Amino acid sequence: MSLFQIALTFFLVTNPIGNSPTILALVKDFEFEHQKKILMREGLIAFLIAIFFQYLGEIFLGVLFVHDFAVSITGGILLFLVALRMIFSTAPSTKSANQQKQEPFIVPIATPILSGPGLMAIIMLFSRQEGNNIKITLALLLAWIFVLLIIAVAPYLHKLLGKRGLVALEQLMGMLLAMMSAGMVLTGLKLFIEHYRHS
Repeated sequence: MSLFQIALTFFLVTNPIGNSPTILALVKDFEFEHQKKILMREGLIAFLIAIFFQYLGEIFLGVLFVHDFAVSITGGILLFLVALRMIFSTAPSTKSANQQKQEPFIVPIATPILSGPGLMAIIMLFSRQEGNNIKITLALLLAWIFVLLIIAVAPYLHKLLGKRGLVALEQLMGMLLAMMSAGMVLTGLKLFIEHYRHS
């Protein structure tokens, strides 16, 4: 996969647009300027968590001797499950928001909302599949530029699009992610056939 494709996958799995209502609900009790500081801080912490997990995850898969076709098929299935949740989302979730005025720190915005289990699994799988840590790190950096951009404009985006607009945009992103996941599964099946044909 190209650097752009990997970065786009990371961005879609992180889903900053779909998660923005939940994030906004967690910081709504603070002054507008302070909200922006909290969101930028949590976004940067989420990036550091993703980078940290990238290197540990790659070592983990290396120890397990996982084949490339297993990585591709599993990654495709995981992405498809994430895509289904995005496509069939009826409304942005705000049920995890706390009503008390307590500043969030690391949990729950940085993790699990931004750098959640789904993103960590995909990072780990791509690290094993590509075998190029620099490429994955650059893809994460590229994806996070746009993640931070969405977080920064989230209050304005919410006002502009409304709940229905955010749901529609999230569903569109889910469709793109579903198509990418199908490609990963097909690639994995091709690798699987080639592996056993030559064994």
